[in-house]
Parts: sequence; C-alpha cells; structure tokens
Amino acid sequence: MRVGRAVGCFFAAYAIVTVLAGTSTLVYAGVNHTEAADAAAVSPVLSPSFTATVPFHVLIMVLVFTPFAALYWRKGARADRVRETLLLSVLWIVSAMVVDFVGFVLIKNPWSLTPHQFYVDYQPWITLIYAAIFASPWLWLGITSVRRANYGSSAISPRV
Repeated sequence: MRVGRAVGCFFAAYAIVTVLAGTSTLVYAGVNHTEAADAAAVSPVLSPSFTATVPFHVLIMVLVFTPFAALYWRKGARADRVRETLLLSVLWIVSAMVVDFVGFVLIKNPWSLTPHQFYVDYQPWITLIYAAIFASPWLWLGITSVRRANYGSSAISPRV
C-alpha cells in the first residue's frame, strides 16, 4: 500500500466533503430562513437545516471519495487489488473516525459536538457516512472490474 498517497487522497477528499456538506447546510438555512430554528435546536445535528441536508452528506461522501479512490489507483500496478482495496478502506475509515473525533468533539469550535451529540444524536447518519467512505474504494474497484470485463485491458482504467 502506498500510505502517503492514501493519506493524501483521504485528506483532500475529507476537506472537500467538509466544505460541501457544511455549505449545503448553510445554503439550505439561508434559502429556507431556518437560522432561528437552527439556533434554538438542542443539538446542531438536530437542527432543521442539518436534518434536511444530512442525507445529501452521505451522497457527497460517495461522490467525492470514489474519485479520490480512482486518484489513489492512478499510478502503480498492484498485484492484489482486493487486499489493497481493503487496506485503503480501513485506513480511510479509521482516519475519518480519528479526524472527526479530534475536529468535531475534542477541539472546541462553532461546529463542535459533545460525544453524545456526535455518536448518538447523529445516528444513523454518521454510521452511513462512515459506510460511504469505507465503500468508496470498493465502488471504484467494482467500476474498474466491470470496465475490464466489458472492454478488456485496453479500456481506460487505472493500472491496478
């Protein structure tokens, strides 16, 4: 496994999804004028704007992390694609859990949550988000496998 490349792809994708998910919630609040209701919510993850947009956050994860899985595979052939995909998925999911805990629970900021808010109130969405991150490298592996089966080794696909 190319750990440096895997970590770089993870952090780039993580930054993009964080911006996109946060922006989607803020835009929703602005368009629907839910700022007051959001401020009155007992938890940020239970605010009207967040609950309305969080299903899209899962989709954002898949739409961003899957191309970054492709970017990871872009250079370098690997003999055991399944094993490396598993390692990439595990590295990304563990990294997401650590970065989320540090960035949203430990470090106090406007988006901070208590452990209960993050791990209980945010259900089932946080679990689905982690599942999307874990599944993204597998989705890319499936896409390339179908391409190879349909178009042969000359198809445009990563060299894996």
